[in-house]
Amino acid sequence: MHPIILLFVISLLHAYEARGSDTVTPVFVQKGKDLLLNVTAPVKLVKRSEFKWQFKDSIIFRLFDDNETIIIGPYHGRVEIFLQNHSLLLKNVQQADSGRYTAAVFGNEINYVGKYSVTVQDPVSPVNGTVDLLSNSSDSCNLTVTCSTQDSHHIISTFRCEANTCSQEEGGERSKVTTSGTCLRVYLSKGFSVICNHSNQVSSDEHITMIRDFCFSNPAPVPLNYIIIAFVTVTVVLVIIAIPAAFVQHRKNGKHETKEMKNTVYETVQVV
Repeated sequence: MHPIILLFVISLLHAYEARGSDTVTPVFVQKGKDLLLNVTAPVKLVKRSEFKWQFKDSIIFRLFDDNETIIIGPYHGRVEIFLQNHSLLLKNVQQADSGRYTAAVFGNEINYVGKYSVTVQDPVSPVNGTVDLLSNSSDSCNLTVTCSTQDSHHIISTFRCEANTCSQEEGGERSKVTTSGTCLRVYLSKGFSVICNHSNQVSSDEHITMIRDFCFSNPAPVPLNYIIIAFVTVTVVLVIIAIPAAFVQHRKNGKHETKEMKNTVYETVQVV
């Protein structure tokens, strides 16, 4: 047979033998959590056929046509199979569990009923937001917010606040993808709250800063002439109150002395 024809026949045989969807579903799972993978089509076993879950080229689980099951050594205690729907539960996943998982029925042909690309990720580190005030006046202010993570990633964005609202200025950073594949974002929420968000596909952490408090928390100083006017006004009021009070008290004291004089009895002097 001509070599080209032979290659064509072999390719047709492979296409026939490996049926099922070619779609590979991406799955992200947090390190230390459990991973559940489902089949995407009914599993039907006939004589001399078997069902397998595989990780890359390694077999995890085998189910034979007589319902005999085998879990391969390294996965004992880590894997649970639900025979009613042929789902796979992998417990306490680690970084080494990242990779391609397949479920298929093997017989005269290979019929795939599940293909997954699994990525195990660590939870993101905490994020913190710090504020630097650039300028401040009685009616507006400008400031920068720096969002930083424990693994030394950061972004800086500038904001402007006026009496009733704040806005994020153009030109600053709003988001970045870090070298570890996480996303760091800073954005304005509800007018006065700045959100620093650090996330990946399995976890998220955020820090909220009320930037308006930094702009208008310190009231503008009162002018000196206002202080003098207030002092003089208070003094005059106190004097006005004090004079009538002193006069009333003086009259009360005078009446009291007169009464005592009237009640005094003088002893008659007898001449011997």
